[in-house]
Amino acid sequence: MKRREFLAAGIAAMALPRSGFSSPQRPARVVRVANDRFDVIAGNGPKFRILQLSDTHFGTPDDEERAENQRSYALIRELVATHRPDFVFHTGDFVNNDKVQPEFGALAFMKSLGVPWALVFGNHDHPTGKPGQKSLDDYYASLDGGTMGFAERKEGGREYCYRIDLRQEGRQPIASLFAFNTGGSDIPMKVSAGQTQWFLDQMAADKKASVRTPVLVMQHIPTIEYKEVFEQKLAVGRQGEHVCSEIDKGEIFRHYAESQRVRAVFCGHDHKNDYLGKLQGVTLTYGRCSGYAGYGDWERGGRIIDIDTAKGDAHTRVVLAQSAHEKPEWSTTLAEAKLS
Repeated sequence: MKRREFLAAGIAAMALPRSGFSSPQRPARVVRVANDRFDVIAGNGPKFRILQLSDTHFGTPDDEERAENQRSYALIRELVATHRPDFVFHTGDFVNNDKVQPEFGALAFMKSLGVPWALVFGNHDHPTGKPGQKSLDDYYASLDGGTMGFAERKEGGREYCYRIDLRQEGRQPIASLFAFNTGGSDIPMKVSAGQTQWFLDQMAADKKASVRTPVLVMQHIPTIEYKEVFEQKLAVGRQGEHVCSEIDKGEIFRHYAESQRVRAVFCGHDHKNDYLGKLQGVTLTYGRCSGYAGYGDWERGGRIIDIDTAKGDAHTRVVLAQSAHEKPEWSTTLAEAKLS
């Protein structure tokens, strides 16, 4: 079957209630430590909440898609108002920067939410040389409040990979987010060799400094192990299309597992997959497609990641708009899983 064809495979849905959560008394703030490193400092509540968004595909200058963008805006506003995240992380295909004359008005929309947010590039965020597109460097420069970092290549240029340490005021980090640009039509679609070395260097520096915080990885394109975890029946959730791991061959996942610090990987890319499953101690997790301008007829939504600030463990679940209603054959998976 081709990439966008439906697969009649899945696991029965688990309808779980929303867990209780109180937002911190003051909003989180982002502190830049280096080009490739940030602190996100939140209030001293019992949980640190992240809302994962993915595959919004904003920015195509077409009247029909502009209307779909407005629907996506309304959904995201509702998710933020209902679940009150400390931080929003978008795992790529934020804007269709591979179209002619893409629009970037969604950047102002994200800023208007009043919640710190971060982005990692997806394949549609990469330019293809058509009129009006932004280079990755220009795209990065236009983020206007969005968090993204980069590592300098020895031969020149940038690798758009970075880390965020999550902490509460006056305390040590409770977890780290590592973000990787998995490429587009201009560069191979996987975690590159340069980013892999950056990750290994980060792990080595942390070991020397006796840093052992758990790591959650954010990337757009899944690793090839997402296919394995579903085929071995280790996953909870639904598979509505083939895993599109592009040219990944398993190298980066081996390093994730060998680090013994990566607890989970969160990705997007495949709009009709929302499952998660643990393999070699790492929970491989799909987000939920959050934008109506992308393909697929599943109800749009997001994924919540709650980190217990005392224990350092985390849980995740899919969330939809309160008004969401799906056809029976597309019933959602509201699966909750412990990541630690």
